[in-house]
Amino acid sequence: MKKPILFFIPAIVGVSLLISCNNKKASEQEEQTGTAVSQTTGTIPSAADGGIVYVELDSLTANYLMTKDLSEELEEKMKKLDADLTNKQRTFQSNFNDFRNKYEKGLETRAKLAEIEQSLAAEEQNLMQLAERYRMEMAEEQAVMQRKILQAIMDYLKEYNKEKGYKYILGNAFDAKILYADPMLDITASVLDGINTKYKTEQKK
Repeated sequence: MKKPILFFIPAIVGVSLLISCNNKKASEQEEQTGTAVSQTTGTIPSAADGGIVYVELDSLTANYLMTKDLSEELEEKMKKLDADLTNKQRTFQSNFNDFRNKYEKGLETRAKLAEIEQSLAAEEQNLMQLAERYRMEMAEEQAVMQRKILQAIMDYLKEYNKEKGYKYILGNAFDAKILYADPMLDITASVLDGINTKYKTEQKK
């Protein structure tokens, strides 16, 4: 009898790593930006000072309450997908173990074993495709989340600037093209306080 293919690819690993990587990234970002807000408190520059100010975008985003809420929602979705794939993986592993036991002990005919082997191959392929689909869904969800957060910040800055009257509010970040900015022009703390207050008010409605 033709020796069967002993296959097994743990499709769940991809999504599990996605969750841990996101958590690690968020944690590292908080460590890097957590002190930035406290360092920007003080006198808020007026438009007469030159009309150009900036916010530390990484710090603002990381400490924005909407970011926390949306990140928790996304993580919950990831955990559900992770659990779903894990259950399907366990079922597949159980079926595979049963197949191997029957093959090694000669408990099924060659035709039946070939049929089971073909079914397991299809099941494995479906698992891999499902894992890839879940990864793509989560990547899209994450991109949408980031756009929502950035749009909310931009909308708030329009309101914020109606009173302040700045000509430019720049966004400084690690990969931004701003090579140097005077800390006296940093309005991150003021914007963060205002945008979080607005967010909390809207959540209560």
